[in-house]
Amino acid sequence: MMSRIIRIAVLATWCSLVITGCTMRLDSDLQDQASIGFHAGSALLRDDATKGGVIKEGTRFSGNDNFFVFGSKTNLSETRSTVFGGDNVFLENDNWDYTPHRFWDYSSDHYDFLAISGPADATTITCDPSAAGALSAQVAYDSVAAQYDLMAACKRRLVANHSAAPVDLLFHHMLSAVSVVVINDSPTAVPITLNSYRFQNLCTQAIGSVTQDDDTPVFSGVWSQPAYNTNAVLGDAPACILAGGGTRSSGEVVDLMIPQEFGLSLTYIPRLVLDYSYRESEGAEPTRIVTGVRLEEIEAVNGSGYITKWLPGVRYLYEVHIRLGGGLRVSVSVAPWEEVHAETPGVTI
Repeated sequence: MMSRIIRIAVLATWCSLVITGCTMRLDSDLQDQASIGFHAGSALLRDDATKGGVIKEGTRFSGNDNFFVFGSKTNLSETRSTVFGGDNVFLENDNWDYTPHRFWDYSSDHYDFLAISGPADATTITCDPSAAGALSAQVAYDSVAAQYDLMAACKRRLVANHSAAPVDLLFHHMLSAVSVVVINDSPTAVPITLNSYRFQNLCTQAIGSVTQDDDTPVFSGVWSQPAYNTNAVLGDAPACILAGGGTRSSGEVVDLMIPQEFGLSLTYIPRLVLDYSYRESEGAEPTRIVTGVRLEEIEAVNGSGYITKWLPGVRYLYEVHIRLGGGLRVSVSVAPWEEVHAETPGVTI
């Protein structure tokens, strides 16, 4: 009888181990699920979203940078479903993270991702990842209400190789970067006071579109629902004295502008408006000059013609030469916003 009890006890123990072993294997399968993670990189213009912020050194996201990601997965029968609906992916201690985590579905054919960086929240972005056709988004921007570097990135990931590597996102600038330097070419004995330089009749509100082309974002050539500002806006009011002989204004201020064409409408003719003062002689009352230059009439410094539009991802530096008695001479330098795009190391979430 004792022998039978022992055999039953051993059998029960063995069954318990088998069941426990099965349970452990199920837990292990769950733990082996791979979460979707991200790498993100770009050469940013500045560290923060404040006009006049410090120009960024290097090519890294940093601090509290973040972006909003939209994503879908498509199964073998070409049915698409939403995976990310504008989730906030944030950088914390050099790690990109979001919540709640999503996990790769290796029974799918591929995933598509579209990310937007710059806005404080996703309320300005419209995107339906489950819609037919290429993944696309519409983004509203108001250059007067808030200045930030609006960027977009896209990526397609095939799941045939069951890769769990982070999704690499390389961001591209959707806006144009515009700055102005004023130079006093008058004789050294004739200083001028630069009161301000502003822009007038610009499109300052509109909606830009970005569409995924595999791993490249394609931007709309013309932004929709444009709203023009007849006030003198943006620019800067340095209130500085420029001695003659080629003295330049200092402290570059970069405005992030909606890409747009000039001279298309007689109602709104974009202008660069300058406000400066000078004295005819020592002790005389100052003479104030407020004048505007039509943007479409400003030539590139290399003589390549007039600059009649601002393009996304391009920087424009306007040089205004003032010579008392000789009027104004304005030219513009044009260059890619960033010569080299660079990726920032990230970690798998």
